[in-house]
Amino acid sequence: MFSLDFEARGEGRDPAADPSAMLLHASTRYAAYGRDLDYMWHWEILRDGEFVQEGCSLSESSAREAVARVVRFFERQDRASASGVDVDGIRHLLRDAGLGAPEVVRGASSAQLGEDNLQGD
Repeated sequence: MFSLDFEARGEGRDPAADPSAMLLHASTRYAAYGRDLDYMWHWEILRDGEFVQEGCSLSESSAREAVARVVRFFERQDRASASGVDVDGIRHLLRDAGLGAPEVVRGASSAQLGEDNLQGD
């Protein structure tokens, strides 16, 4: 269930059911689980029980930090969507301009991200 195999992803997957998975983060909408693979930590984030992101870190502490940053980014997206920002319209404009619009850019401008990095957020 808690696998690096992209083909294994699907509805009903529950990383919490894996006895080697450790809960790294839990909030109202988000939960993140990690697993120590001896050479790295692999982590997955779920939003409302659905897989949204995965990543790797060198230690448990760096996995927790990475998960916290990604979850904060997703929470910013959630707030932007809830506040009426036309996220889909922005994504279409980016695509039309040939810049692409991956899911990770929704809800935050590069200026906001730069400010967060300077403030140590």
